[in-house]
Amino acid sequence: MPEASTDALTAHYRSLQHDWQVSDGSQSYGRLVVPNGNANRPFHRWFHLKEAYSSALLSQLLKDSGWIFDDDFRVFDPFSGSGTTLLSAIEVGAELPDLSISAVGIERNPFLCELGSAKVLGRIKGSALATDVDAAGRKVVAYLNGGVGALDVEIPHQSTLKNEKYFPRQNVLDLVALRHAIDEICATDDAVRSILRVCLASSVEACSQLRRDGRALRYAPQRDPRPAVPVFNERVASAVQDLMFTTPSSAAARIHYGDGRNPLVAAGDHSYDWIVFSPPYPNNIDYTEVYKTEAWILGCYESAQDMRKQRLSTVRSHPSVRFDLEYSYSMLDVAADVDRVVDPLIEAVPADRYAVGRREMIRGYTDDMFSTLKACRSLVSKNGRLAFIVGNSAHGSQNSSAFVIAADVLMGTLAELAGWRVVEIKIARQLKRRTSDSEFLRESVVVLEPV
Repeated sequence: MPEASTDALTAHYRSLQHDWQVSDGSQSYGRLVVPNGNANRPFHRWFHLKEAYSSALLSQLLKDSGWIFDDDFRVFDPFSGSGTTLLSAIEVGAELPDLSISAVGIERNPFLCELGSAKVLGRIKGSALATDVDAAGRKVVAYLNGGVGALDVEIPHQSTLKNEKYFPRQNVLDLVALRHAIDEICATDDAVRSILRVCLASSVEACSQLRRDGRALRYAPQRDPRPAVPVFNERVASAVQDLMFTTPSSAAARIHYGDGRNPLVAAGDHSYDWIVFSPPYPNNIDYTEVYKTEAWILGCYESAQDMRKQRLSTVRSHPSVRFDLEYSYSMLDVAADVDRVVDPLIEAVPADRYAVGRREMIRGYTDDMFSTLKACRSLVSKNGRLAFIVGNSAHGSQNSSAFVIAADVLMGTLAELAGWRVVEIKIARQLKRRTSDSEFLRESVVVLEPV
């Protein structure tokens, strides 16, 4: 991209954020916008989600806002992922026993929805589930050893799972057999079944020569795939330990399978004190692809068409599939205002072979985030807050052609058009990329309040 275009885009971003408080929040939030500490915390450690944020982030937001609790505390997350926001809200209630906690989440990815739901269920029921999960896990392995593994179990019709360079064939057969055994043994106990299915999903990567690096699945030939059953046993033992030492909670919390861009039905007839979320970043990452092996092992997809349908139903944050070109904001009174915000980004896209996909992504992402923020505005309480965590991204291969999508500025401006006021942008981290040294290459926590 010519230097003049880069300068024009930077000037556009500076103009949009000119009247906002933009501060260095790295000391408080630099370690919180990533899953720092989650790997060692009960329930959070059941599955490593690299895209998650720290379980301590909600508490930091409440502290910085000087939040004063009433008798109840309602929290909503339209992109709940692995359930971090809901688990954190439950912990707030554990520290304030007289406080009534209600937390609702929405997640579009079927595997992540089950993951978050199982963790939330486990945290609420705690020690009351420990014995049942332990006993069911033992029955599943005994059932497998008793012959189910020798039955006519088929490898899913998915190329990665069929590739023996990535997965030993026996490992895939055992993983699928474990899923069938779980579904058979726990057919009448949804909570135990869901927790064991999450234990199974968290075993998948260790049984392969693949690793998730946050952007994609990578072949790791140096890895030694482990047999499925011992890994599964370890995951179950870890879950049982967390349950055993957890006092049950009176919190009401649930994650719905749905679309965070249209959350009104799942969110119910409530107003929320805090809405906290981290949407997919506009960074070309297709999370359906990143977590496909776990989803296929759990039976979330039965065909390539199922998976493609899932990809097409997600936020338009990447151009790896061609999404529809309908933009709901274009039918609203604010259409011209939204276009004035997004058109300079569209114009800054370099005219290369990726141009069409990038322009469609920017317009689609704008539409999706505006829909989300507009819907959330109708869900927040009069004195409530919304905080979103988002990373800006550099696109292009060289400084001369690279451009930055400043999602924090874009979403903050869209929020103002949807009835919010930007309280503050807290810059949590400055990001480093070979392709750009833009001041807007950063990851931020943006706090809003209703107008």
